[in-house]
Amino acid sequence: MQPIRYFTHGVTLAYRIYGNGAIPVLAFHGFGRTGEDFAVLETVLAERCTVHAFDLHFHGQSPSYPHRAEEPFTPAELATFFTAFADSIHAERITLLGYSLGGRIALSLLEQVPQRIERVFLAAPDGLVTRPWYRGLAASSIGRNLYRRFVEKPMIIHGVIDGLRAVRLLNERMHRFLKGQTDSKAKRILLRDVWLSYRLIEPDLAMAAANAEKYHVPVHLFFGTHDRVIKPVTGNNLSRFAPDRITREELPFGHVLLTPELGNAILAHLPPR
Repeated sequence: MQPIRYFTHGVTLAYRIYGNGAIPVLAFHGFGRTGEDFAVLETVLAERCTVHAFDLHFHGQSPSYPHRAEEPFTPAELATFFTAFADSIHAERITLLGYSLGGRIALSLLEQVPQRIERVFLAAPDGLVTRPWYRGLAASSIGRNLYRRFVEKPMIIHGVIDGLRAVRLLNERMHRFLKGQTDSKAKRILLRDVWLSYRLIEPDLAMAAANAEKYHVPVHLFFGTHDRVIKPVTGNNLSRFAPDRITREELPFGHVLLTPELGNAILAHLPPR
């Protein structure tokens, strides 16, 4: 198990280091997980990459910032933080690896600071589909109060989820995913804190793709063939803006993509030594 390290620039995040290769990678995990998930890639990538795997805000060993529900993180703030981290490890340009929720962070950085990015790997990334209902709820005080009420009294929302499943407007895997992510008070608190504090982190896909073109940043998308949470077809929402700069690949998995097979797929896209 790798030791926990901390970096502070305004806020503090915990991170772990995997590998000792020459390519600096900043890795961002999925909702409810930690940077330790990237340990599975170490055997494959250790000689080529040094992976700095962060615990995102409210996750793992990183501090919580409850007031951020009312004062959400901004794209510029996250870009400033991770740029400062890149400076601290003396990396002029960095590679990004974002899985699920972490994909939204990586896309936001591509939008904000493309000149500091060497390449981007996105595995089943969030951020490819806009959610106006989510933005609307999170942006209003009434909506934020509903999030808080859901923490204490989840029955109504769970009833809606069950109803959508009953009339087949929600598939079985997504139903299990949503119920599984909210079946305890601790999970509901995490959902509230993350969704509200990250509500401004909604990447402009056209801008992110334009930046990839302008700064010659390769973007590699990976999806699970059987993923019903983030379906492979959502990759079109990004790749259509820069088809020559963005590649897509499917792996024979569901939503859980952090596997040695993903490591091998990433390795195939790294530049020659």
